[in-house]
Amino acid sequence: MSSPDRPRVLLLSMHTSPVDQPGTGDAGGMNVYVWHLAHALAHAGWAVDMATLDRDPSHSPGIRTTDLAPAVRLLTVALAGAAEVPKEGLPRFARAFGEALAQHYADDAAPVVHAHYWLSGVAGLHVASFLRAPLVLTLHTSAAAKNLRAGSDESPEPAEREAAERELIAHACRTVVNTPAEQRQVVELYGADPARVVVIPPGVDPEVFHPPVPDERDELRNGPFTVLSAGRMQPLKGQQILVRAFGELHRSHPDVPVRLILAGVGSPDFLAHLRELADAGGVASAVDFRGSLPREDLARLMGRVDAVAVASSSETFGLVAVEAQACGTPVLATDVDGLRYAVRDGETGRLVPDREPASWADALYRAARDPGAWRAMSHAARLRARELTWDDVAAQHAAAYLACAAREHDA
Repeated sequence: MSSPDRPRVLLLSMHTSPVDQPGTGDAGGMNVYVWHLAHALAHAGWAVDMATLDRDPSHSPGIRTTDLAPAVRLLTVALAGAAEVPKEGLPRFARAFGEALAQHYADDAAPVVHAHYWLSGVAGLHVASFLRAPLVLTLHTSAAAKNLRAGSDESPEPAEREAAERELIAHACRTVVNTPAEQRQVVELYGADPARVVVIPPGVDPEVFHPPVPDERDELRNGPFTVLSAGRMQPLKGQQILVRAFGELHRSHPDVPVRLILAGVGSPDFLAHLRELADAGGVASAVDFRGSLPREDLARLMGRVDAVAVASSSETFGLVAVEAQACGTPVLATDVDGLRYAVRDGETGRLVPDREPASWADALYRAARDPGAWRAMSHAARLRARELTWDDVAAQHAAAYLACAAREHDA
């Protein structure tokens, strides 16, 4: 299995496949992160396996291997009874997922194990322990931070998850976080050893996310001030805040033409709730539901709108915000967590102090009433995004992997 001239890393993404389109199901920024990290690591000389749970109920138990690119493989693990279980039921399969992978590598050189999200972390503990391999952890979101920031319409994260994350952080050789703010969170909320927490911001793919040609940008900007919200449709992401804000803006400033595009999918109940809010606010005709878009189409749309809005209650980073800036589009974002790092207030966009619809309506009005001043931030937004490359992300991860492998060898 192993390449003799390449060190191997196993990236665990149990609950969502890195090849799934972001904005569908449980796929989001983490899928983008794992996918690009894998390919950048392969480009840097690593042999990379990505492992995910098989969600096809027609497959018999076992591991299917698919070559995706040179030195990049996808391992799809089918477990009896796991294919049709919702995300909330997956914790009971995490151990079996890890044990299947441990057996898969039993006769091979042990890889570095890098778990993404807490479910993968639980599985990764079993893989790493069985193979005597180092465990690296990236939570992407944490229960403690989400519960701290959650709005009244968001369900709290279960105690089981927070306890598991605390144990994982204690056992991991390195915990990778996106920003210094997240580093402080895992130290303060989980008691992490600061020396074992490393800050590595995500990257942006400039081949996909880049400014459009002028004619394409002007095509949409000749109409109303247009705002895009992209990602999974759920209370955490704040689409309901935006729809309410548009309603308030319509009532207070009916002379300001605005439009909201919602790109992503969600539960039928939440989508129906958003439509009800739009009707009640008198803005049904100004809210455009686009569904999930392929990355290239999303990038093209990002570059053509006036603003991208990220109204999340909690984000470890906010990759969508940086992807929008790479397209030259300033961002409106909640003044919280990693969004403070992703968006430079007054330079590449604006941070909104809270998630009150009135606050967002005011921020939208200020941007829409002076679109020239808003668009003047486009150049700084592009420069901000250029600071973040996946090659640099991969190099920093590789350094962490090698340090952990050396530590395991010396133990």
